[in-house]
Amino acid sequence: MKMKIVLVEPEGKINMGFILRLARNFNIDDICVVNPKFSISDEEVVNFAARGSELINLVKVVSSLEECVSDSEVSVCTTALYDTDSDILRQSVSLKHLVNILPTNTSVALVFGRESVGLTRDELRRCDLVMTIDIRSDYNVLNLSHAVAIVLYELSSHTHKERSVLGELYSKEGLNYIIRYVKEIATLADMVDVDVEVLFKHILNKALITKAEGKELYRFFKSIYHLLRQCYSSKHTSHT
Repeated sequence: MKMKIVLVEPEGKINMGFILRLARNFNIDDICVVNPKFSISDEEVVNFAARGSELINLVKVVSSLEECVSDSEVSVCTTALYDTDSDILRQSVSLKHLVNILPTNTSVALVFGRESVGLTRDELRRCDLVMTIDIRSDYNVLNLSHAVAIVLYELSSHTHKERSVLGELYSKEGLNYIIRYVKEIATLADMVDVDVEVLFKHILNKALITKAEGKELYRFFKSIYHLLRQCYSSKHTSHT
């Protein structure tokens, strides 16, 4: 598994230094930072990074989250806030489960939010999965660098895990085509109150869909879409 660390508007120089040190510990040289509130090469960052300071010149500083995650096969947003009842956007998987559903041969962008307020709802919407480190406490909010350390340790420990699914997994591009048809179906069904894109993006990325299964799902949703279009057109024609 090829991991990328993505930090959205980090606010603390010390945390940044510790995260660079962690990247060095876990042999990660792909680090992308969105609008940091300080210079990445600040002396305080360098001091707390220790030998991780060797990675400073490799850090990519950009202005949008999309620039950081666009070249990864799976993007995972991290959040301490989750909703098991009604908020589709915050249907989160635990870190323990994430380890089992991420293919070992994939590239994954691990997205961490601001120390003060985490990630916005719009930022969460851009990720393929939302993940929470469930520490079973009434205070679930971890320091940024501590959260990064836990996630990197867990994922690195399972790099050589046994495959959960036999056979080739369906591509991200293929999943996006399915989601596109689902969105069109929702529009025809006038389901404007449901964020179906987020709903199906999370479901499909949790499901470990094989290539054969993906092809059939694509055919299924495409057929439903065209059938609904036909019905909609016929209904519209009969009223004119």
